[in-house]
Amino acid sequence: MRNPVRSLLAPASVAIVAACGATTSELTDAQRVAITSEVNQAIDELFEARNTHDVDRLLTYYLDEDDFAYVGLVDVKSGRGAFNQITRLWHRANPHVTFQHQILHTQVLSPTSALVVSRGSTTDVEVLTWTHVLTRDDRGRWVIAHEHEAWPHCGDVPKPHPMTAEP
Repeated sequence: MRNPVRSLLAPASVAIVAACGATTSELTDAQRVAITSEVNQAIDELFEARNTHDVDRLLTYYLDEDDFAYVGLVDVKSGRGAFNQITRLWHRANPHVTFQHQILHTQVLSPTSALVVSRGSTTDVEVLTWTHVLTRDDRGRWVIAHEHEAWPHCGDVPKPHPMTAEP
């Protein structure tokens, strides 16, 4: 029997490896520091956009391709269409929610890809952890190719998170 999550994430893993291209050993320390700064700035801007609830602006921080994958606590969304829909619905229904975050770790994978782990909270959820895999797009901007959200101390989850629930 085919594992549906593996089927969705396998192309994402291939995309991450392909996006890496050159290895970090080909980067100088100065290049690695510069990329880390650029990527962290992109994540900070992402959270600023989340707090405006301007979904059109928010979605510009995500890779606009079918390879995009969102992994939530109890759900996986593959492709930008599904993610765009749930993002619009969630922000429409939750204009009161604000996000706080702190970048815990940034790992430069290549000149065009990086991984960022952030911890934070919202006005509704006490502790959240985000893992973002970013890639440099054709315009030179850092965009999120894959996003994972986790609620470490949430206990049993009786239903899908509202952001990932089907309309």
